[in-house]
Amino acid sequence: MRTPDVFLARPHARPHDLLRVDDPEALSCDAPAWVADALARTPWVVVRRDRTPDGVVPVGVRGSERSQRHGTVVAVDDVVATVSPEALVVVTGRELPAIRALRQLRPLLAEFGWPWGPTGSVGFELATGHPTVTPDSDLDLLVRVSDVRRALPALETLAGAVVSAQCRVDCQVETPDGAAALAELVGDGPEVLVRTDEGPRLVDRGAIR
Repeated sequence: MRTPDVFLARPHARPHDLLRVDDPEALSCDAPAWVADALARTPWVVVRRDRTPDGVVPVGVRGSERSQRHGTVVAVDDVVATVSPEALVVVTGRELPAIRALRQLRPLLAEFGWPWGPTGSVGFELATGHPTVTPDSDLDLLVRVSDVRRALPALETLAGAVVSAQCRVDCQVETPDGAAALAELVGDGPEVLVRTDEGPRLVDRGAIR
């Protein structure tokens, strides 16, 4: 599998960006034993949502098992390449339900004109070439909208489309106030759980930008 074009490391990497690290052994200190093996195979980490000092990026290491996730930090100077979810919209790869679902939804997502891309195991495999998608994998998606109210009709259309996808789809919508689940944004509850760098918080539906 051909990996996507990569970009120079950014000092302000965004959540879900994938970073290739220059010194993976440094991230293995005081970490579970599986972390060293995972980084030796694939020296990539995913940016997570947290507050950190300038010059340091909060990241997560993923292992071969679903339960193997380790949160740590990496210095910006130790990042040699960055791949964003938006760089992974040209779908290649193995014939598995999650990848077929991405192909199925791609035309609709492209039609909306939002920045979007796959995250999770599909994004990791497309970015690194390392096979992480299984027949039971969900498809994790990220879409970025600058105005939730204006985007709401299209978000409702997307929510209807993911129901017929070939696997379970977990779509996160990045808004100016943080990230929220697509299903919650198009629901009718009075509050929506929004993920921010300070942690999750409940926000009144009408207050989300």
